[in-house]
Amino acid sequence: MRVLLIGGGGREHAMALSILKEGPELFTISHNKNPGIFRISKRNLIGDENDPQVVLNYALKIKPDMVFVGPEGPLANGITDILKAHGFNVFAPSSKAAKLETSKTFLRNLMNEKGIEGKIESFSFNDYNRASDFIDKIDYEFVIKPDGLTGGKGVMVQGFHFVGKEEGKIILKKYLEQGINKILIERKETGEEFSLQAFVNGKNIEFLPTVQDYKRAWEHDKGPNTGGMGSICFSTKQLPFIPGGYIKSAEDILRKIVSAMSDDGNDYVGPIYGQFMATRDGPKVIEINARLGDPEAINVLSLMNESLLDVGLLMMEDKRINLDFRERINVLRYLVPIGYGENPRPYKMIIDEIGLLKNGVKLFYASVNSKGKSIMQTRSRSVGILTEGVSINEAVHNFEGIEKMIKGKYYIRKDIGDPSVIEKKNEYMATLLKK
Repeated sequence: MRVLLIGGGGREHAMALSILKEGPELFTISHNKNPGIFRISKRNLIGDENDPQVVLNYALKIKPDMVFVGPEGPLANGITDILKAHGFNVFAPSSKAAKLETSKTFLRNLMNEKGIEGKIESFSFNDYNRASDFIDKIDYEFVIKPDGLTGGKGVMVQGFHFVGKEEGKIILKKYLEQGINKILIERKETGEEFSLQAFVNGKNIEFLPTVQDYKRAWEHDKGPNTGGMGSICFSTKQLPFIPGGYIKSAEDILRKIVSAMSDDGNDYVGPIYGQFMATRDGPKVIEINARLGDPEAINVLSLMNESLLDVGLLMMEDKRINLDFRERINVLRYLVPIGYGENPRPYKMIIDEIGLLKNGVKLFYASVNSKGKSIMQTRSRSVGILTEGVSINEAVHNFEGIEKMIKGKYYIRKDIGDPSVIEKKNEYMATLLKK
């Protein structure tokens, strides 16, 4: 069997490793020469993964039996549509279904029209004066979001990224001047965020363990938003600071969103994930993404016993599956360029993979290019390093001493998975839910 995987980041490296459990011939296309993906691919095309014609020409040449799509860019550009139109099996949503991610307004409108719980008070604007007048009238802290794709970096939160209304208006004006056509202004919610991922075919949905992604660039959740600095997963035990009832409610919300799409004649096929905020009023939908998360996919796929290929084949045949996960806690931390999130400065890195593996650390190459025995960073995340254990202390312990095995300039958030940080999250949520 031949499989085509689109994308060249850490998520796609994890997807590739999972797919290969079934032993197919793996063909890949990405804009970068990811060394982890490159060495396990039968053939890797370096090209524009967001260009439908480039991807189609490659698919017509290699004739894959199944196609998987990692990042959001190809989905937004209609890669799934053009491949399906030429008879290829694609386990990924169409561009129409991917509007759940590519248009935040579409998602909010869908939830309002269908009466789906978990809504956040949200209003969209394409005119600065109207948006400015609205901000003057509201009596709550707010969040500013571009309507389209921002790679996790476009959301600006009052109290974190700006102080008062006037600073918010400056950000708003800047976004509109940059050519962003629509801006959402939403009520700021407080609580702990969590990611719930699933595999979908129509109304058939199979959930994965919850994960928490650390979005902020600096330790102790400070600094700008990023594509994700790392993540933690407690396998099927779920995150200790998120009440179990909240997870069930979030699953119901995702089911209703998927069902609403199907009822509107827009069947959803492929991975999906919801970013939720656990508030004292229950889980609220921050956003829905039409793919697996990055880094969240690395956590769950590393724990999942089944092959992603087997899951995709069964889901495409509309068969139910019983996903099985190893009961381990795992922690992922991303190595990123110095200045990532604001002004990244790429450098060369040399990594002792064997030494890290002996230390209990797995590598997932992300947005880098291989160059001999070294790798060259780009302006995005470089390498994900994953550890696991039967306890969070055991998992985090494996990070000790890794600095001597990684040469080069980089930054890493060392508080991700720290047991004391998790305990603070437990205390915070206990206090929040008592109010």
